[in-house]
Amino acid sequence: MIVEVLCVCRRPPAWVTAATADYGKRLPRNLDLRFRYLAPGHDGVSSTARKHDEAVRVRKAVTSASHVVAVDERGTEYSSSAFAERVADWRARTAHVSLIIGGADGLDAALLVEAAERWSLSQLTLPHLLVQVVLAEQIYRACSILDGHPYHRA
Repeated sequence: MIVEVLCVCRRPPAWVTAATADYGKRLPRNLDLRFRYLAPGHDGVSSTARKHDEAVRVRKAVTSASHVVAVDERGTEYSSSAFAERVADWRARTAHVSLIIGGADGLDAALLVEAAERWSLSQLTLPHLLVQVVLAEQIYRACSILDGHPYHRA
């Protein structure tokens, strides 16, 4: 299965790419974690216009057969074990998952409606760069739970 993370942001600093790549290397061979960066909207327009502009780029980047999951603070929160069950379900149902991380203003309302799921990492507001690392770690943790690896000790 391919899990592609579409991030509306400028290229991240080295510490983010190093951390996400490290978790990606630890994943089982049947899961390929990819990060793709989409340019954010222009600063000189309203938040609504910027989110709409970003949504257009996201839609173009999403693979047609992909299961789309919006990473959104108002989405469903999961425990690590429950999220592992979601990953197992994805593995059973699809070959491609697109996780979408919106820009500084979040995701366009229409894009949220179009997504098959909405996932919240936390009720806390997290920095965009940290979300990428947390997301990569949680995918690795989910796989370790599914594979019976001792990484998850709860």
